[in-house]
Amino acid sequence: MVNERWNKILDLLDKEGSLSLKDLMEHCDVSEATVRRDLTNLEAKNLLFRTHGGAIKRSAARGSEDSVEMKRADFLQEKREVAKYICENILQSGQTIYLDAGTSTYEMIEYLRDRKLTVVTNSTYHLPKLINNKIHTIILGGTIKHSTQAVIGSVAIEQLKKYSFDMCFIGCNGIDENFGITTAEENESFMKATGLKNSKKKYILADKSKFGHRKFQKFAELDDVIIVSYEVPEGYRKYKNIIEVKNIKEGQ
Repeated sequence: MVNERWNKILDLLDKEGSLSLKDLMEHCDVSEATVRRDLTNLEAKNLLFRTHGGAIKRSAARGSEDSVEMKRADFLQEKREVAKYICENILQSGQTIYLDAGTSTYEMIEYLRDRKLTVVTNSTYHLPKLINNKIHTIILGGTIKHSTQAVIGSVAIEQLKKYSFDMCFIGCNGIDENFGITTAEENESFMKATGLKNSKKKYILADKSKFGHRKFQKFAELDDVIIVSYEVPEGYRKYKNIIEVKNIKEGQ
């Protein structure tokens, strides 16, 4: 009986992408307590992600995310050009910055060598390179999301809330001019939003594939941040808060 109900829940999520607790109660003809228990068990088996009011299928929650190693190879040279531009034209010595988990922010680390900076990060993937470059670093504690090697969860958020930053550099999964800036997973969005809130200057790093797309969870409005990308699609070049590094290089 339980296995049949679990299969039904997963089938429904495959079709709908997301469902509320009320929807699941009606479809399965069980109490809210039973649905909550089912969702807890299914999440523990990595078959779905729970949300505040229901559940979403795992692929929708993760946005079909590849591992950080796989994603790093995408637009690698462009990410390095963006990182170089930021570190040569935006960053200043003596600052405290928040470096979000992500492959674009990872490429900044090589250019931070010999800078007098304090870096706070939620990325265990960033950590070895920060150490090798002898950069003063604070790593947040919490739960590790294996695919992105990001530290997430309530412990990390509470620690992050206590810091103030001159600048933050945040990755994203989607930029939509109507919906805003998004990421694939709810818990990571809380980290990104907190980092942005606590920073005097707010930067989003994005390759060209992120424009015109939206993922599950919005964490910022487009107008509230400065977006830095190597190449920007034509429809987004009208925004004064989007920096196109390729255009700057070609104009030099």
